[in-house]
Parts: sequence; structure tokens; C-alpha cells
Amino acid sequence: MLNLIKEAQNIIEQHYVKGKHSVGAAIRTKSGKIYTGISINSQKVDLCSEWLAVGQALLAGDREIEMIVAVKRHEDGTFEIYPPCGLCRELYVTYCPEAQIILSEIKTSKAIDLLPSAWKKI
Repeated sequence: MLNLIKEAQNIIEQHYVKGKHSVGAAIRTKSGKIYTGISINSQKVDLCSEWLAVGQALLAGDREIEMIVAVKRHEDGTFEIYPPCGLCRELYVTYCPEAQIILSEIKTSKAIDLLPSAWKKI
């Protein structure tokens, strides 16, 4: 878990640009490979780093995602594990509902548990 957090920190540290890129994500698949992504912010639309990381895995044909983390880099250079937004939770339920999502250095949650009752008929 800690190495995945470090990968997310490293990717955003390398690509941090205030106002444009402040969050890095890292995912680990069943194959053991790690994929990363950074947030992309613009005037009209922001794209979460997790989407880019998941997209990298899907493009590589590595679809069995086991663990995900997003890390925000603050202006002072400190890092914080960033919980997933609602859109990212939908992404997880769609592509990797059983994946463990890192919520803190000591807490994880199964993706499906972060969006209970997703798309169930009522």
C-alpha cells in the first residue's frame, strides 16, 4: 500500500503545475503492474487523475484493478491522500467494483462500498 502511495506522490511531484495539475493517482493491477495519471484542470472541465490511470491500464489490456490511490500535492509541497469524488466512485463501480481504494495511510475500502446501491432498480 505504501509503495502505491509513493508512486502517486512521485507522478504528481514530477508534473505538478499550480492550477493545472495537483493530484496524482496510482493503481495496481492483478498482474502487479502500476499505472499512474495526473489531474488535468482547465477553465471548463477538470479531469481526475484516477481516470487517466485507469485508462492507461485499460489501454494496456490490464483490466483487473486491485488497488487505487489519489494523492494531492499542496502548494507548500506536502501531500495528502485524496478521497475519490462521486464521478470517480462511479468509474470504480463500473470498472473495478472489488478494488481496494486507499482512503488514508491506514484505511482502505472496497470500491463498491463507496457507492452503495449503485444503479440498482427500485
